Amino acid sequence: MRTERAEQRIENIEHRVDRIEQILPTLATRDHVSDAISASEERMRIHVSDAISASEERMRIHVSDAISASEERMRIHVSDVVTASEKRTRTYFDVVAESLRHDIRLVAEAVAALSERVR
Repeated sequence: MRTERAEQRIENIEHRVDRIEQILPTLATRDHVSDAISASEERMRIHVSDAISASEERMRIHVSDAISASEERMRIHVSDVVTASEKRTRTYFDVVAESLRHDIRLVAEAVAALSERVR
């Protein structure tokens, strides 16, 4: 009985070894794993590089648009400041001119009165 049992165990071991021998060729070797990792690294490197390039381009466009918008706002602001200054200056000179006309009128009247006396 022990012999039969031992033979059965040996037969089971041989059956297991046969299954292992069928599976072994399908298992990856160290070289296969290393090659797969290298290929994956290269694909990741390309993907990251492409993503960075795309991000740089989007950022460049965003910054350019922001600068253009800022320039336009600044141009409008400066134009508004110059226009307001122009209006204040014109008003100031209108007041000065009116004052001068009044002063000239007074001098002219005084000269006319003096001329009248001298005659």
